[in-house]
Amino acid sequence: MYTSRLIKSYSLFMLSLIVMGLGISLVTLAYLGTTPITSPPFTASFSVPISFGMLTMLMNFIFVLIQIILLGKEFKREQYLQLLVGPVLGAAIDGWSLIISLYLTENYLVKLGMVILGCIIIALSTIIQLKANVVNNPAEGIVKAIAYKTNKEFGDIKLYFDITLVIIALIISFVTLGEIQGVREGTIISAIIIGPMIRKFQQVFL
Repeated sequence: MYTSRLIKSYSLFMLSLIVMGLGISLVTLAYLGTTPITSPPFTASFSVPISFGMLTMLMNFIFVLIQIILLGKEFKREQYLQLLVGPVLGAAIDGWSLIISLYLTENYLVKLGMVILGCIIIALSTIIQLKANVVNNPAEGIVKAIAYKTNKEFGDIKLYFDITLVIIALIISFVTLGEIQGVREGTIISAIIIGPMIRKFQQVFL
């Protein structure tokens, strides 16, 4: 019984990463900016010969490493499974991006629709992760670790963390391209609506 429940939980978690990859790809390939969390790897992908998905994987590895450094012995053994998130999410982003890129349009309203649909899907994927209730997503785990070590509220740290990532993305863009790429109105839209969507879906599904 315990084993089957564990298999179901981790299967749900893996499903959530594939769904999240779809949401991130929709937001990103609208080319109106990407989500705050993925803005550094997306801007970096314009100037290095590595895919957006693989750069996202590397960023997730860095998030796990920072958690290990911050928490030390308090970093729970099962949380090392966060290292699986990067490859699965990265492959999902690259896979979905290949499919979505076949249907791109220059229609601005359609692009906005892609951003909003992508945000809805990202929020739903987060609900699936919460339902699975296994390891942290690295982006969530690092915020939890910082909040724990600084004795601050998770929501406050999440806001500062997202802003920091956007600033890093802007710096990468200016240094490598000499202009702003990858941070636009879609970044602001996703930063504003994903959180409230998650809270609303929690009331409905959890």
